[in-house]
Amino acid sequence: MRTTHTQLAGYDSVTGAKRCTQKQMILDLFYSQHLTLTRQEIADRTNLRLSSVCGRVRDLLDDEALKVRGTQKCVATGVLNETVGLPVKDAA
Repeated sequence: MRTTHTQLAGYDSVTGAKRCTQKQMILDLFYSQHLTLTRQEIADRTNLRLSSVCGRVRDLLDDEALKVRGTQKCVATGVLNETVGLPVKDAA
């Protein structure tokens, strides 16, 4: 993945504590394993900037706290967007 100097500077400017708080805000949205949201829906519900949401969701995906659970077509643009949600536990 390529990143620009500006992207790296922006990421570094967010303190670790703020990143943890934003990640927790996002995780708190997922009260059920059945709930899936797009990044834009997360941004709308948390009042975080979409760029911040994208970064924190990537962190949560890397940590396996969230999983990509499908796609949803945007009604405004017609573009397919990933939906994320809590990992689904297999019934054993």
